[in-house]
Amino acid sequence: MDFPLTRINRWYSGGCDGPPRVRLCALPYAGGTAAVFKDWPAALPSGVELLTAHLPGRGDRFAEPPLATVEETAEQLCAALPAGDVPTVVLGHSMGALLGYELAARLAALDRAPSLLVAAGCRPPNVLPDDSGPATQDELAATLRDERPWDEALLDEELREAVLPTLVADIAAGDRYHRPRPCALDLPLKVYIAADDDGTDWRTTLGWRACTTRDCEVVVLPGGHYFVETERAAVLARLAADLAEVAA
Repeated sequence: MDFPLTRINRWYSGGCDGPPRVRLCALPYAGGTAAVFKDWPAALPSGVELLTAHLPGRGDRFAEPPLATVEETAEQLCAALPAGDVPTVVLGHSMGALLGYELAARLAALDRAPSLLVAAGCRPPNVLPDDSGPATQDELAATLRDERPWDEALLDEELREAVLPTLVADIAAGDRYHRPRPCALDLPLKVYIAADDDGTDWRTTLGWRACTTRDCEVVVLPGGHYFVETERAAVLARLAADLAEVAA
C-alpha cells in the first residue's frame, strides 16, 4: 500500500499506511539521497513505518558539508531517530550498511537495539576496502554513469560537477572506515548480496558474522552492486518477508 513520506526532522522523513507494526530505517549508498527509497512504500507490507535518511551534502541539505566519517554521521542519525514503540529494522546499502551497523551499535548502547540489521552489498567492518576503484573524478564519473544509468545527475555535466564532491566524500569516508575487532551486537543480522556483484564474495561476506552474537544469514539476490535499484522487486519481496517475521 502506498503512503506519503513527510519530513520529521533534518535527518529523517517517515510515513506509514496506518498504525505501525514495525519500523524500517533505510540508509542509502554513497551519494544517495532519501529518494532512493521513494517507491518503496507501494511495495511494503501494511503496517511498515518507513523512515528514510537525509544525509548532509545532498537534497535539501546540499549546502552542508558531506559526511566526514561514518561514525560521526551514525552518531547524528542515532540522536535524531524518533522514539518508537514498535520493533525497528535498520537497513543500509553499500556505504549505508556501514552506517547501519554503527547506528545499530549506538542504539543498542541506549537500550534501543534494533530487532534486525540488514546489511546489503557491503564488506563487513573488519575487512579493509580494496584499492581498485577509479583513480580520478573523471574515471569515477564514467564508472558511475555505467553503474547507475537511472541517476540523472550523473548524465548532466553541470549536475554531475555539483554532486561529485559529495560522492567523493562519501566514498572516502567509507574507505577510511575500518573496525578490526567490531562490536558483536546482540541482534540478528541478514546480509543481502547480489549474485553478480564483483565487489562482494562469500569469503568477504562471512566476516559479518563477527558483528553479531546471534544468527547471521547471507541472502543471495539477483543483480549487480546496485541491486536495490536494478532488482528492486526481488529485494523488496525478500525484505517484506523479513519485516513480517520481525513484526509477528
